[in-house]
Amino acid sequence: MIRAALVAAALVAVALAAAWFADNPGGIAIDWRGWRIETSVGTAVLLGLLVLAAFTIVHRLWLWLRHLPRRRGLSREAERRRQGYRALTRGLVAVAAGDAEESARLAKRAEALLSEPPLTLLLSAQAAQLTGDERAAERYFELMLANPEMEFLGLRGLLRGALRGGENTKALALARRAYRLRPTSEWVQGTLLELQLGAAEWKQAEALLTDLSKRRAAPDDLVRRRRAILLLEQAAAVDATGDRAAAAKLAARAHDSAPGFVPAAVAAARLYGATGKQRRAQRALEDAWRLSPHPDLAAAIAAAWPGESPVHHLRHTEALVAAKSGTREGGIALARACVAVADWPAARNYLEAVMGSRPEARVCQLRAAIEDGEFGPGLAAREWLMRAAAAPADPAWACSNCGQPSHEWAPNCPHCLAFDALAWRAAESVEPPVLPEGGLAAAAAALARPPLLALPEPTPQPAEPEPEPEPPAVLAPPAPPAAAPAPPPPAPARHTTNLEPTQLKTMPLPPDVPTLDMDDQAYR
Repeated sequence: MIRAALVAAALVAVALAAAWFADNPGGIAIDWRGWRIETSVGTAVLLGLLVLAAFTIVHRLWLWLRHLPRRRGLSREAERRRQGYRALTRGLVAVAAGDAEESARLAKRAEALLSEPPLTLLLSAQAAQLTGDERAAERYFELMLANPEMEFLGLRGLLRGALRGGENTKALALARRAYRLRPTSEWVQGTLLELQLGAAEWKQAEALLTDLSKRRAAPDDLVRRRRAILLLEQAAAVDATGDRAAAAKLAARAHDSAPGFVPAAVAAARLYGATGKQRRAQRALEDAWRLSPHPDLAAAIAAAWPGESPVHHLRHTEALVAAKSGTREGGIALARACVAVADWPAARNYLEAVMGSRPEARVCQLRAAIEDGEFGPGLAAREWLMRAAAAPADPAWACSNCGQPSHEWAPNCPHCLAFDALAWRAAESVEPPVLPEGGLAAAAAALARPPLLALPEPTPQPAEPEPEPEPPAVLAPPAPPAAAPAPPPPAPARHTTNLEPTQLKTMPLPPDVPTLDMDDQAYR
């Protein structure tokens, strides 16, 4: 709109000037070397404009001819860059596809066409890695360090190569330099922390966690748990030297850093118990139990109170479970403690209060131990062992990185060596029971002892024989002849068999059923 208005204004000005010159023609006379030129002013102005236009055209033509070689060179350079970027793009696609030969060829072409090394260094380095030329890849990554925009990529490539080659000292130096460049990178944080742990640099690793906390580069709960892990590692190193008092202080700091972290509470309780501070050990276990009930906490009672009898351990277990009542782990812990003191009815009641419809293997095995301890080897214990073989898996420590289970917690996964990757995972198919008000104690008191194999409960037998006595149990001897006087029936038991105990132990079981060692003191 503005351009149209300017054009219209110019046309109006030209028209006005032409009209003015028409009304005022005037005259111009030029005498030069015997020549005389006379014309009007308007004609002279028009001729001047034509001469100016011709001069402009000639000047532009001269400039075009002068810059023609340069323009041709720029055109060729633009074409080279276009082809170079195309080769670079296709080379990156080949690297992503894992085509080592094609990526190497395109990397050379891109390097030859493009005069910007930073754009081709990454492709050349990755192509060299695909072809197995680690020295060439390292050379390309070192060239990246000179460019501030690609320094981090170069450090990452060199760090990966150092880790693959087992050069941990070099990798640690590179990780520190990379952390200074990108302190918020999770990959750099984890790699630097693992290398510091591998070098036993506990103080430096703790300082790294403190720096991450100040930068808000990691969640507070993650920083507290990892600080607890570092303190546990320091406590283990000090404990190996024999200074258990100093180790107990470090374990206590770990527990204070993350009160709900089960391994820290277990270590603190064990070291407190070894140094004669049983009350502090019990308090550490109870604090952790309130936040995360765990079987390792109940198992640590024996280490927290060494030398005491199972009866005292039962009392301490009751105090531990009371810190947070009504939990499944609490019922199992109380049942195990009752088994240790041979209180079979209480153990059965506690266990049944939290059993659910599909108990996992550990619950079935514990129930088999109760039946074996109260009634001796029999069909009830065997039935629970058979159920344990098909029961859902027990909760266990599992790696969140590789998914492999672990028998016990460790700072690093025993399979993939990932740091702080083990987490407690419960069985997915376990149905949690619904406990009545009052927790486990009320549920245990409300339960009666159920039959073992769903057999009818015995009833008082009359003095004279009944007209139709109950059929004998399996493998029972045949009834005496009718003419003979019938002896008084024996007191019925929950299991009736004519086999000797030694024969019961050697009865064959299916190959997939785990066996129970009847002489094991854990089941007595």
